[in-house]
Amino acid sequence: MKRIAAWTLLVALGAGCSLPIRAQSTGPAKNQRQVDKLAQKKQQALYKYQKKQEKAQEKAQRKTDRQQRKAAKKYEKEQRRLLKNANLPAKHIS
Repeated sequence: MKRIAAWTLLVALGAGCSLPIRAQSTGPAKNQRQVDKLAQKKQQALYKYQKKQEKAQEKAQRKTDRQQRKAAKKYEKEQRRLLKNANLPAKHIS
């Protein structure tokens, strides 16, 4: 029984080794798929980068707008104060 199993195994291995080995060629279709995948990844990375840049620019613009509003409010407050002080009668110093 063991001899039959060993003989079968030997024949199977011999037949497997006697078959010619085909070279694994990367055909043009596979190459094109890889190129397409890389192009798609590059496009996605570019899109993400552009979105980050756009978001950062919007944030900077909001900050600038906020500073300008704050400065305008401060200027208006100062002008109201000066106008109020100008309308007050002068104190008499005796």
